[in-house]
Amino acid sequence: MQTNLRKWAMAAAVAAIGSVSAALPAAASEVVGYYPGWKSDAFAVTAANVDAGKLTMALYAFVDLCWDGKHGNPEPSVNLVAPCQEPLNGALAFRDEAADGANLRALVALKKNHPKFKVVVSVGGWDWSNRFSNVADSAEARANFIASSLRLMRRYGLDGIDIDWEYPTEAGVPCVAGETCARPQDKQNFITLARELRAAFDAAGEKDRKHYVITIAAGGNANYINDAGGGGWIKELAKSLDWINIMAYDFHMPWEKNSGHHAALYADAKDPVAASAFHASGAVERYLEAGIAADKLVLGVPFYGYGWKGCAPGADGDGQYQACDGGATGGVNGGNAYGFSHLLKQGMLTPSFEGGNGYRRYWNVSARVPYLYNAREQIWISYEDQASLKEKARYIKRQGLRGAMFWELSADGEHQLLRTLSEAMR
Repeated sequence: MQTNLRKWAMAAAVAAIGSVSAALPAAASEVVGYYPGWKSDAFAVTAANVDAGKLTMALYAFVDLCWDGKHGNPEPSVNLVAPCQEPLNGALAFRDEAADGANLRALVALKKNHPKFKVVVSVGGWDWSNRFSNVADSAEARANFIASSLRLMRRYGLDGIDIDWEYPTEAGVPCVAGETCARPQDKQNFITLARELRAAFDAAGEKDRKHYVITIAAGGNANYINDAGGGGWIKELAKSLDWINIMAYDFHMPWEKNSGHHAALYADAKDPVAASAFHASGAVERYLEAGIAADKLVLGVPFYGYGWKGCAPGADGDGQYQACDGGATGGVNGGNAYGFSHLLKQGMLTPSFEGGNGYRRYWNVSARVPYLYNAREQIWISYEDQASLKEKARYIKRQGLRGAMFWELSADGEHQLLRTLSEAMR
């Protein structure tokens, strides 16, 4: 069956290119949110936690890829390797088959009262992108991936696949000795994988009388978009996709020496690296310049922030763009990530969304994002709030983009951010 599928998919790939555009409805205001499957014990799939009435799609994060009978990532920062449920190279693998299966069924059950709501599984992610290069480079593994994806769609009543490969030609998590996690031909292999997946999904969709979605989570920087042809690869890849979710965040991170906004909408001339276009609108412009249609772009927004410690006040007294001592430790689980819920629970934000507990809220007029600074403790926090989400929703509409994506549902205290984003996207 897999051999026949591979032969058929490869033969039909060229004819299938472009079919996705014919099958799709007119561009919609997508509101796409990731559900973190590994957090389901504390953040269960319920109507209260996953408001399907305000979402158009939930991306279930994450499922992995099998290779040599196992899945996971042996790199010490991840340190997770387990047997595959389906021991074929390229087959999809659950972190926990019972829990992930139950979560997917619960998400799909939400469609009963919200028939336009879609449930899609996201493959890979930061920790689990280490096998994409191997799978995309092998015709047999690509066929196994496609067949396994279709089985998963039909088993659970899902609506598609989101490929979160971080990143083609440049693995984000360092590869352990003796392994291959990136190849020069990754981007061309990604095109081949997407073409074959599109052909198979279109054929299955005709039989199942539904459209199976294919999306990707994509980097917003020039390294991701460009190739030897100046970005020609991403335009070719997009032909097989329903849309591209741009991860327009993490532009500045706490391991940098200076504080900086991790999801600025526009450039700020005061940012020491402003010329690098490390901001959301700059990422969108890169895709548009590469020939991607606006209605195939979904702008990613963060429901979390980052904190820096040891940041001097600076001339303006707000700690912005100042030299710091590294990542703060008052975030979630003692780290430097500050989910919106965490800021509220810790009193760093008040119920009126102003600063609290020694923190003052500031607003960057150029970048259109908020930030917090505690002058006594010298902690500086970049984050997203209702005001910045409204700015990004206006930008999305003005540019004619397909919608917004966010990471992730559990970081949103009582749906304040989702409610704001959903209403702003109407």
